[in-house]
Order: sequence, then structure tokens, then C-alpha cells
Amino acid sequence: MDPLILPNQCYQEIIVSTQSQLPYEACGFLSGTHDQIQSVWPLENQLQSNLRFFVDKKTVRSTIKQFEAVQEDLIAIYHSHPTSKPLPSYGDIKNHMSDQVLMMIVSYKYHEPSVKCFQILNQHYQECPIQFSS
Repeated sequence: MDPLILPNQCYQEIIVSTQSQLPYEACGFLSGTHDQIQSVWPLENQLQSNLRFFVDKKTVRSTIKQFEAVQEDLIAIYHSHPTSKPLPSYGDIKNHMSDQVLMMIVSYKYHEPSVKCFQILNQHYQECPIQFSS
């Protein structure tokens, strides 16, 4: 599996987004071209829960239109695990929107953020390497 290319600036935006929502789960979209992230789109977790996240369809559609307008595709969905490891839960896998979209999880279980990325296929996950770039 090819690595997901994540610019350091985008990584920092993800960390700021997820930290600002603690103790709740945070979520958002990562868009770009091919396996290269170019933009971070934080979304509001309307559940305000530390175990799950939810974003309504209207907000999802509106955000997708914004990154499509700049010729970018949805590459990954990120969310945080405030108190658990950066591994997909049963609910994460069950509710993942598409096997064409990667899942990134930012864990704060050990206070310092730990980030992992996964491909979800047939209700199973496989870790996708992340390559940080400047």
C-alpha cells in the first residue's frame, strides 16, 4: 500500500483541531489529489461525545462541494480517540463511509497525540503508512 503523504502543516492543523475539541471526539475531512493531503476541513461533532462522532448530511455535502470546487478529492476522514488507542473501533468500521476513503485516528490515550491511518475493506482494517513532508 502506498503511503499517505501528509504535509507537516496539515498535520499541525489536525492536531489543533482535535486538541481543541477535547474531551470530545473531533472529526474532519482531508482532501487532496491521489495520496497527497492538501487541505484539512475540521467538522463539528454534533454529538459532543467522547466515544462517537456525527456530522449531518447537509454539512458533509457542503464541505465536499468546497473542496471539489478547488479540484480536490476526499482522501481521508480523521477523528480522535480522546481516551483510547488509535485503532478503529467496531463502530468506526461499521459506520465508515467508503472503502475508497482512508480513516485517520488521532489518539490522546497517553496525552501526546498518536496518529495512525487505515484502509477499511470488508469490515476489516489494514494500517496505511503515513509519510510526513515539509
